[in-house]
Parts: sequence; C-alpha cells; structure tokens
Amino acid sequence: MLLNTIYLWEPEIFTGKVPAEDDSHQAALELHQQYGKVSSHGKTLKAWLELFSSKICDPEYQNYFSEQTQQWVSSLKEQFSQGLFASVQLDVLAMEAQNDALYRVFYEAVHATGVGCYEPNYNIWAIGELQSPQNAISTMLQPYLLAPLSAKQTEIHTVDKVAINRSEVQIPQNMDEAEQLMRKWFQEQSYTRDLELNVFNIAHDYISRWGNVEHPERSIDTGYRCFLLTQQYDGILYQLKLVLRKLTISPMVSFAIDMTNRFIPTELQEQIPERLIFRLRPVDVVTLDQFSQKDKLSFDLSGRWDSADDIHKFFNQLDAYINFIFSHLGHGNIDNLQAWAYHAMPSNQRVDLDFRVELMMIALSQDHDLLNERYQFYKTLFIQNNLRAHDLVLLEDSYKCCQKIIAIVRDERTGLSPFA
Repeated sequence: MLLNTIYLWEPEIFTGKVPAEDDSHQAALELHQQYGKVSSHGKTLKAWLELFSSKICDPEYQNYFSEQTQQWVSSLKEQFSQGLFASVQLDVLAMEAQNDALYRVFYEAVHATGVGCYEPNYNIWAIGELQSPQNAISTMLQPYLLAPLSAKQTEIHTVDKVAINRSEVQIPQNMDEAEQLMRKWFQEQSYTRDLELNVFNIAHDYISRWGNVEHPERSIDTGYRCFLLTQQYDGILYQLKLVLRKLTISPMVSFAIDMTNRFIPTELQEQIPERLIFRLRPVDVVTLDQFSQKDKLSFDLSGRWDSADDIHKFFNQLDAYINFIFSHLGHGNIDNLQAWAYHAMPSNQRVDLDFRVELMMIALSQDHDLLNERYQFYKTLFIQNNLRAHDLVLLEDSYKCCQKIIAIVRDERTGLSPFA
C-alpha cells in the first residue's frame, strides 16, 4: 500500500491572494499549520466526505474498490465524526489496480463541493471556486475522466447466483434439516454471508425487544426457527429476520434498520419517545406494470413448500429481495430511503412507506415546511376516511417526535443534507 498526503480545508478560511503554482505546496502547509487546530463545523468537508464515501461504499461499485479501501474510508468517517478542524491532513491510498477509479471519485467530490485541497501527486491546488492554475480541478478531471463509474460494469459482482440448484434441493423432513438448508443458503449469498447469523428456537428480535426472553439460545426445540442476520454499520443496525414455523409453509421474512445511533447522540436519546426504525416487508415493494395498469408484488415470498421447486422459487425470490435491500440501503447508505420519503422511487417500482417513516425522514432532512404539509395531509386524510382514533393519536405522537428530532439534529449537526 502506498500513501500520499492530501490537505483539505474549509474554503471560507482562505482570505489571501491565490498563490502561484510554484508556491502551492508551501501555501498548503502554511494553511494547515495555521488552521489545523482551529475548530470548524466542517460543513464543506463533511459534504466532500459524504460524496466521496457514498460511491466507494456503494455495493454496486464494489468491483472498483477493495475491502482495504472501504475500511480506510470507514476509518476516515470515524475520524471526521470525532470533530473537525478547519484544515485536515489525509493519508490517501494510492493502489495501482484502482488508482483511476479512486482519484476519479476523489476529484468528483472536490469539484462538486468546492472544498479546498492540495494534492502533491498531481500538483492540484484549489480553494473553493479560486483555482491555480485556472480551472485546475476541471482540467484534472479530463485526462482522468474514464467513463463515469457505472453499475453496469459491476453487475456481475453485485448479485451472486444461488448456488443451491433444483437438483440439490431436498424437501426437509424435520426442522434440523430445514435449518441446515437455510444456513447453507445464507453462506453462499453475496450479502448474507457477510452478516452475523443467529438461530433461535423461539421468537427473538434485536430491534423490537419487548417480546424477548433473556436467554433465547437456551430455549428448547419445539419445532420453531427464528433466523436473525444482523450487521452494525456507521451507527445503523441492520436486521434481516426469517421465521419458520412449519416445514410446509415458506418462512415469514422481514427487514428493519435502527438508525437512532446514527443521528441522535446517546445522551440525548431519552428526549425522543421512539427509536428511528424503518421496516421493509416484501409486500411493501411493488412493480408497476405500464401495460396492464396493475401493480404486482416485486417479491413473492409467501406460499407453500410442497416441492423442491417451491423451495427453489422461494430462494430465488429471497435473493432478489435481499439484493434490493442492500443495493439500495447497505453500507450505511440511507440517501435512497430519504428519496423514497420524498416520493422519488426506483425505476418502475414503488416502495410503500408507513406515514411515520415518511415524516421521520423528512424531519432528519430538517424540512420544516414539508413536515407540516405532510402532517396536515395525513390528518385530513385520516379524518375523511373515518380512520380509527388510534391512527390519529399515532400521527400526533409522530409529529411531536419529529419536531424533537429536527431540533436535535439541527443542534448536533447530524441531520441529512436537504433532499434535492
């Protein structure tokens, strides 16, 4: 691994004349020495990091970036989360196999945010919109402008084929055989093999804990299996849950993430009445059929296990569901969830969100006006449709909670960037 040093800084700290190209290195060092210990909100630096890390950590682009690079980005995010100064010195990975892609994304983020930077390897100098030599970043991008990183080039890496084929699938004769079949499948899939798997003989949940027993691993076998696949990433707890109650019925499948630790500091979490939880059931994702004008479920995970073909079909649908989840929301990326809350849906699909999730994501975006607008919309809708008083109570409670969320993320500067 080779390292070279890059200096980044908030553009507003620069007040002097743009230096000549030959003076760039010395000026960058002087800026860093002067501002390297001056506290800063780091809004431009954080914007740069968000753009830079979002593509490197996107599952659809894993073919471009090694695990080592992604770990480096994770450590960089941790460094930024500890508090920023007005100037930051970075040791940047420079690996031959991915040099083009890494620097392509790096300078895309610099160009988009206007963060000040000096990178000696390419002699690039930029301070916001002031650049020396003229248009340095734009010029730098031209020779390094491979085709923009495209998911089409990495599709073969984002979805593994289900290794269990029809000839291998045998109808399980008991719960132990069913458990082994599920474990084997989890170990072979592109996303689930990296998740932590726990299997219990009793209902259990790491996100909704109200029904849990203290030691689920000690429960006796009564012909019941609860599969929990989990992962902690950037303050988000991911949980994929499958419950198998009968050998002849497909497991019940659900997905949830708890984002509380991502946005709300631990010492302030008691100020909000509920945790920031998002759930996505298979029935919540719908494919739009333009020809028949009838929507259909994108993932059919119900039905019976009466034959090997039934089980194989279930695995194929489960694979598609999991890949949909992690390609959109994996690795700490919740920009897509924010977009869904603003009704910007995936192509030819619709994700049905609970109104509480919609309001929560709008609150995390610090969008007061839209929060009030959507609250009034749902209140009118519920009254017109004579919904239960309980639903109106949930709406009122959610609205009050969202007002507290906005206040906290605004003060702590942990909210999402405004949706554009």
